[in-house]
Amino acid sequence: MPQAKAFLFGLRLALVTLCICSAVQAGDKLTVPSELLRDLEKPVLAGSGRLRWLGIPVYEASLWTAPQFVPERFAAHAFALEIRYARSISGNLLADTSLQQMHALEALPAGRQSEWLLALTGAFPDVKPGDRLTGMHLPGKGLRLYFNGQLHKVIDDPLLSQQFFGIWLSPATQEPRLRAQLLGLGN
Repeated sequence: MPQAKAFLFGLRLALVTLCICSAVQAGDKLTVPSELLRDLEKPVLAGSGRLRWLGIPVYEASLWTAPQFVPERFAAHAFALEIRYARSISGNLLADTSLQQMHALEALPAGRQSEWLLALTGAFPDVKPGDRLTGMHLPGKGLRLYFNGQLHKVIDDPLLSQQFFGIWLSPATQEPRLRAQLLGLGN
């Protein structure tokens, strides 16, 4: 019996240690990425979540907003979506998948699909585990894409920006659980 108690004590201690380490790691993510400070007034972390595909982690995303952010009117606000990749993905696949997701939410404007695919293909670099892409939505202007903290691409197309970020923030997203996490609504 004493061995069983010692085992359970050791198991509890390991779980507490794991929880503390997870909390410390989560706290590290609260550091505001420096690229946000240029365009986002008083950024706050709205929420974060992880995307998995068939149980395999693809990326962790964090939504940074200004204090007055209203989710139902996300396109009217400046905000940033920061993505830390857990997998290597080609820029071409990121562009193709983004366009497919945008089209699944809403029919794309006639004649813009090939233009947007070209813009997104030119914007997305190949990523590997640990790389960070941060997309900054600027209402009425378009989007800025930062790769590992450095400005990588500017796309001056407000409609493309709105539909692109709708992939995560639209109520019709194909990832409603991730949307809820990004907006700090739980799940």
